[in-house]
Amino acid sequence: MVEHTIVVLGKFESGKTTFIKAVQHAVDADIPGPPATEEPTLGIKEYRITLPDGRSLTFLDTPGFDGYQPGERAKETEEILQMVEDHLSANGRSALVSHVILFLNANDMTTTEFKGRARRTFERLFSNVQVSCVTTRWDQIDEDDGPHITAEDAQNKEEDLYASGIPSGSLLEYLHDVRQNPGGELLRFRSGLTSEAYSSPRDVMLKLFAGPMAH
Repeated sequence: MVEHTIVVLGKFESGKTTFIKAVQHAVDADIPGPPATEEPTLGIKEYRITLPDGRSLTFLDTPGFDGYQPGERAKETEEILQMVEDHLSANGRSALVSHVILFLNANDMTTTEFKGRARRTFERLFSNVQVSCVTTRWDQIDEDDGPHITAEDAQNKEEDLYASGIPSGSLLEYLHDVRQNPGGELLRFRSGLTSEAYSSPRDVMLKLFAGPMAH
C-alpha cells in the first residue's frame, strides 16, 4: 500500500496526540515536536505524513475514552467508534485503514466496557487491520528505577499491568482473548522513558512499517 490510514484510539490523556506529533517531528524536523501540554481532542482530526520512501500515512486522532467534552458528558466507546466510521465513510478512507494503535495509561489500565454496538462497529471497521497496543506514562511508574531498568524487568511489569487491566467485557479482553489479529499476535509497546527497555514513537512506527531490509 502507498497510502496508510492509522486510527489512534485510547484512554483520555494517554498521549495519542503527543505520539502523532512526535512521529511528524521525527520524519520532518521542521515540524515542531509535541508541546509540553496538549488540548484535549474533541473530534476526529487528521494528520498527514509523507515518508522518505513516498508512502503516505494519515493518522486519525480521536477523542479519548472517558475524556473531557465541554458542556456534555464524556463520549462512550461506541460513540467514538461511530465518529470514526462516519469520518472514514465521508472521506473515502475505509479501505485504506491498515493499523489501529490503542493507547493505555500504564498508571491506569482500566478500559471502558466493550460490548454490543461498540464491538460490532470495531469488527466492521477493522476486521482485517493490524491492531497494536502502546502503554504510556511509564515515567510515572518507573521514575525511581531510572534508565537502568532492564528490558526483562520492564516486560514483567508490563505483563502484570495487562493482567490487571483485562476485566470481563473490556476492549483489552476482546483484543487478547477473542480477536484474531491479522499477521500474528497483538503487538505491544512500552513508551514513556528513554532507556532501551522502552520504545519511542519513532521506534514504534519503524516496527510497524519498516521492512526487514530497511535502513
